[in-house]
Amino acid sequence: MLRADDIELQLAEPRQQAFTQDGWIFELKLDGFRLLVERIGGVVRLVLRRGREATSYFPEVAEAARAVPGPDFILDGELCIQDAQGHPIFQRLLKRSTVTNPRDVAALAASDPAVYFAFDVLMLDGKDLRGLPLAQRKVLLEGLVPKEGRVHRLDHLEREGEALLALVKQQGLEGVMCKRLDAPYRGGRGPSWLKVALTQVGDFAVVGYAEEYGALYLATWNGSQLVYAGKVGAGFNPKVAAPVSHLLEGARLEKPPFIGTPPADPEARWCEPSLVVEVRYKNWPTGLAPREPVFLRFRDDKTIEECPPPPWAVAAPPATNPESSSSSPSPRPAGKTKPLSNPDKLYFPDDGITKAQVVAYYEAVSPWLLPYLVDRPLMMTRFPDGIHGKSFFQKAKPPKAPAFLRTVRVHNEDEAKEIDQLVGGDLETLRWCAAMGTIPLHIPAGRVESLQRADWAVIDFDPKEAPFAHVVTLALALKALCDEARLPCFVKTSGQAGLHVLVPLGGQLDHTGARQLADVLATLLVQRCSSLATLERVVNKRQGKVYVDTSSNGQGKLIVAPFAVRAVRTAPVSMPLRWDEVVPGLSPRQWTIRNALARLEAQGDPLAPVLSVVPDLGGALAALGG
Repeated sequence: MLRADDIELQLAEPRQQAFTQDGWIFELKLDGFRLLVERIGGVVRLVLRRGREATSYFPEVAEAARAVPGPDFILDGELCIQDAQGHPIFQRLLKRSTVTNPRDVAALAASDPAVYFAFDVLMLDGKDLRGLPLAQRKVLLEGLVPKEGRVHRLDHLEREGEALLALVKQQGLEGVMCKRLDAPYRGGRGPSWLKVALTQVGDFAVVGYAEEYGALYLATWNGSQLVYAGKVGAGFNPKVAAPVSHLLEGARLEKPPFIGTPPADPEARWCEPSLVVEVRYKNWPTGLAPREPVFLRFRDDKTIEECPPPPWAVAAPPATNPESSSSSPSPRPAGKTKPLSNPDKLYFPDDGITKAQVVAYYEAVSPWLLPYLVDRPLMMTRFPDGIHGKSFFQKAKPPKAPAFLRTVRVHNEDEAKEIDQLVGGDLETLRWCAAMGTIPLHIPAGRVESLQRADWAVIDFDPKEAPFAHVVTLALALKALCDEARLPCFVKTSGQAGLHVLVPLGGQLDHTGARQLADVLATLLVQRCSSLATLERVVNKRQGKVYVDTSSNGQGKLIVAPFAVRAVRTAPVSMPLRWDEVVPGLSPRQWTIRNALARLEAQGDPLAPVLSVVPDLGGALAALGG
């Protein structure tokens, strides 16, 4: 019987342009790992291009392949991890391929799952299919592999290669594969498979250079300031730098002239941004720097204000609130969704923020927000007439809601009945929620497949009449307590009055255990900081102290989702923070829908590890008990 180890992969010859021709099919060129999936006798193996086995790295794909109905098979295809728009993000896939700890692998399989796109079947029910024409193999593949799921077949387009390439360019994807329908599967490169790989070209402001001129540091202009965009070394060297070296040296700065986290490169030298360069790159993944950049030339005809932001960034119109110097996100096309009704309705009348701008914000922030919503039941807080109108909570799917909404059957204690609760995780559902007047979104610590297990324990610092400076002090004291126990913890603003500190659990505890851990931490913290903190829930009994609240832990308990908008003036959002940002002067409302995106594009999400870290809870509890 044919085995994956016996197969030499068929490879494609490069070609500059796609074409329109009968007898050919055209597929998306995906940015992932080429992978054979073998299932023989119920045993699944994932085999990479050079023979390395990847089964233990991507258990969710192996499990999905095991569940495909039918006989034994060997599939050829591409393994990817996608962003909220469905674009493959190679860096995330590469990161997962280096994780070996079984707990970490399991956590990543849940929080950042991979998808396998099968484009060929090479063995079926013990028969070697490589000698069959591709057209016949595609028919067999269609009968075997579903169109959707963790393992699904890759769609193709017959004849119209140029049309597909035009669409791929518009979407900023990798390229197009061209395959002859009458050709058998032959290992190595040959003319029956062709690849058209696209590259992008962009203009960037020069904000620094490496010592000895081995690289340039780049930024883009977001309409009001420069945002760090990585560096380029390929194509740039001291000889290329010679004509402008005096300009770079003569404009030296002590601090970076951009927003975003500067790289920790000891050879980095910052400079006044005046030069513009043209750079070719493979693609520009959401939230990251351009991939595989190559320096092309200096652009004397361009200014730094003509260096556009990345394709996934949202352009922002001028702010309508005269008190703000930032701007609001503008609405983007909603894809398959129907046109937005009443887009100009004011949701935040004091700030001039409309329904369309709230929906646009949620679309734009989705790459960071959706990982927290995946497979979690949602609680919508709806404000159909804006924040000054009536509001109500909604868990259940409305009777006339669109069919694409996913639900899970749960018991609603408030109504004492079973309901179909909405489940988050995809962009269309998020758009629909926002279009229905949802302003904040609340989420539980459990996911649909393990509702009884908690992904985090949370402590909410509620100041009420206490100064927010006391919240900062207490949050840092809790961080020190967790550090002593070697217990990781992460922090975000509530978007209203307080801070939330989240301790990752990796699903190791049920909700009762999560509440008990939070109670232990809160009790120890109050003992250490009794002059500032209290466990008293009744406001008039707190004596001006900060309430250390653990009540958001437990079955059915919720927290406001990271990046969710709060229904108060200025439209603040719940923003994840680095611990070095928890300092005097911090405000829980300083990030709003007007400035949150620029921060995220520059700095990313420091809370993201809460979804994947699996701490040593036994050791931590022993340390806390001691």
